[in-house]
Amino acid sequence: MKCETCGSELSGMMPTCPFCGTPDPVYMRRYRQYPPSQGNYPPPGGNYPPPPPPQRNYPPPNINQPPYRSGWQPYDPTNEAPEVMLVILSVLVPLVGVIYGSVCLGNGEKRAGKAYLLAAGISIGAWVILTLFFVLVGFLAAANR
Repeated sequence: MKCETCGSELSGMMPTCPFCGTPDPVYMRRYRQYPPSQGNYPPPGGNYPPPPPPQRNYPPPNINQPPYRSGWQPYDPTNEAPEVMLVILSVLVPLVGVIYGSVCLGNGEKRAGKAYLLAAGISIGAWVILTLFFVLVGFLAAANR
């Protein structure tokens, strides 16, 4: 479309002509708003509808409301955390770890029971390896005499 005043080409995307400042009627019809007054021209007086009333942008309603306590989770016995002192005791005295691990697994506390049994198993494995090492060193020392 061409500007009525200066004849330059209008794109319909700018509120006024970039050369003379005349309002662009395509822009006003498309966006239903009048350009800001610039330059020495009379305000538009055509048969344009008045601009719509401003709308308030409210946030959309939250469909999935969070619980009152956001960090709160229901009790799950399978995810019961092991106690640190019992894990240390399971390493030092493997029989305690085997007993506590078996009891916890029987009660449904899988995470804690597995931790106690694992600590006891590592401790027993370390004792077996150390015992074999010292027995082997003893045999080699006796053989070299």
